Amino acid sequence: MAKLILTIDGEVAGTHFIDTPRFTVGSLDGSSLQLALPGVSRTHAVINTVGNDDILEDLGSTNGTLVNGKRINRHILQHDDVIEIAGCQIRYRSQKAASGPSLDRTMVIKGMAPEMEGASIPAAGLERAAAKKSAQSGGALRLGLARMTKGPQAGMDIELPRVLHTFGKPGVQVAVVNRRPHGYFLTHVEGRKPALLNGKSIGTEPQPLMPDDVVSVAGEEFQFLLK
Repeated sequence: MAKLILTIDGEVAGTHFIDTPRFTVGSLDGSSLQLALPGVSRTHAVINTVGNDDILEDLGSTNGTLVNGKRINRHILQHDDVIEIAGCQIRYRSQKAASGPSLDRTMVIKGMAPEMEGASIPAAGLERAAAKKSAQSGGALRLGLARMTKGPQAGMDIELPRVLHTFGKPGVQVAVVNRRPHGYFLTHVEGRKPALLNGKSIGTEPQPLMPDDVVSVAGEEFQFLLK
């Protein structure tokens, strides 16, 4: 389990474990890591655990979030990264991230939209599914489409050009559709129960999406299509 070591004014102020899929940082009471200090926004940042990755995201804070001295919007955390928020230093420690980004992550990062820089999901164990998807699409990935059939967005078609697209309701149930070089995958992010794919739980591992698959998450439902 990854942990965060908080340092304030050069002194260690505590250790916090990332023990939930959505770990919040802010001055608001009830934050996973509460920093009731000047310069910290109420909902300052969040760490989402997606597969084997912990992804840090600034939530539009007033003073920003830095990692190793550089301001970020989204960033895949690596072992010994130092997060800076309003003068506080938070060191990220995780043996699962100690080896650095994998080749697969690098491939995904090179092909994603600028606003999603630093966000990806590992594809370990999914090579055969990816190859099947690639063969089906003739070797070139076609644009994915979520045709909403249930929920507030019913009747809408949502194109999926970005590397990550989130579905569901934060605090209830959240899943992401991840666009990879060889296909689309559905991954559980948050909630006591994972989303359903064709009526069955997707579990905790990324699942490949095929045309006409039906996804149910947090009261919403959509049909996955390829344009």
